[in-house]
Amino acid sequence: MSQYESTITSKGQVTIPARLRASWMLKEGDKIEFYSDDTGRVLVRPLNARPTAVFDELPEEAMSTALPSDDEAIAQAIANKDARSRKQESRG
Repeated sequence: MSQYESTITSKGQVTIPARLRASWMLKEGDKIEFYSDDTGRVLVRPLNARPTAVFDELPEEAMSTALPSDDEAIAQAIANKDARSRKQESRG
């Protein structure tokens, strides 16, 4: 995980470090989101990034393997729906 430092101005503004702006491909006028979890950790992500990008910077141990990936969850939901549809067809 990378660490960057910035100073808050009297107007509450913060400059995003140049390395982050470049890696996030930010340009003037782009928006960013701030997330705060129950422990007080704050995560920031650009809105032009994919929704899961906020998790890319988390340490490996913070990621839970108990839950399926989005793709696995979607595939399972489709398989479940297909099974229900087949049962209804066989009854009808």
